[in-house]
Amino acid sequence: MNYFIKRGDQEYGPYELPILQQYVSQGSISRDDLARSEAMTDWAPVSTILGTVPIPSATTFGSVASAYTVAGPLPPKLHWGWVVGIGIVTLGIFWVIWNFVVAIWVRKVVPKSQAVYYLVGYLCASVMAGVFSDSAFSALLQLTGLVLYLVAIFQTRNNIEEYYARINPIGIGLSGVMTFFFNAAYFQYHLNDMRKILEQSPTAAAAAASGQIV
Repeated sequence: MNYFIKRGDQEYGPYELPILQQYVSQGSISRDDLARSEAMTDWAPVSTILGTVPIPSATTFGSVASAYTVAGPLPPKLHWGWVVGIGIVTLGIFWVIWNFVVAIWVRKVVPKSQAVYYLVGYLCASVMAGVFSDSAFSALLQLTGLVLYLVAIFQTRNNIEEYYARINPIGIGLSGVMTFFFNAAYFQYHLNDMRKILEQSPTAAAAAASGQIV
């Protein structure tokens, strides 16, 4: 049976019982946090859900966690410094390219994401603005492209937060200001950390596999 965890207005999961037990044993989830199973309609403290079920130590989960695989591909791998450097050299073109790379990955792990389509719309608007550069219509196209680009990067931000919540119940908060000014490099900085977690922690991989967002 799968379980959901609730903290404030945020809901995480679902997690299978062995994964929930491990998070409790690690301290990532408190016994005072709210939880419910898929069959429950009301929230109850984790301590009530687990009852007298023993909480094994983290070392006992090797055989359980190894049965899982990461849901979808690992995050793209590139040092965020290279994203900054190449982006500067290419006058920002590489940042747009890397946002596409990240958006395509996000689409694979969070299928409902539309960020990549907004980026395509941004490119189309930018190209059309160049075609009609001598027209007043160009300014409208440029503005449309800018709006589409901003929608794309902020949806990417939300999707990354959503996916990370499956790896770590505490979740991750991505700054809106940093997203606005440093989107591609800022995303990659956190994606590299996420990749390390998934590569090194079978528990995180299990959580990701059991929490597919559709």
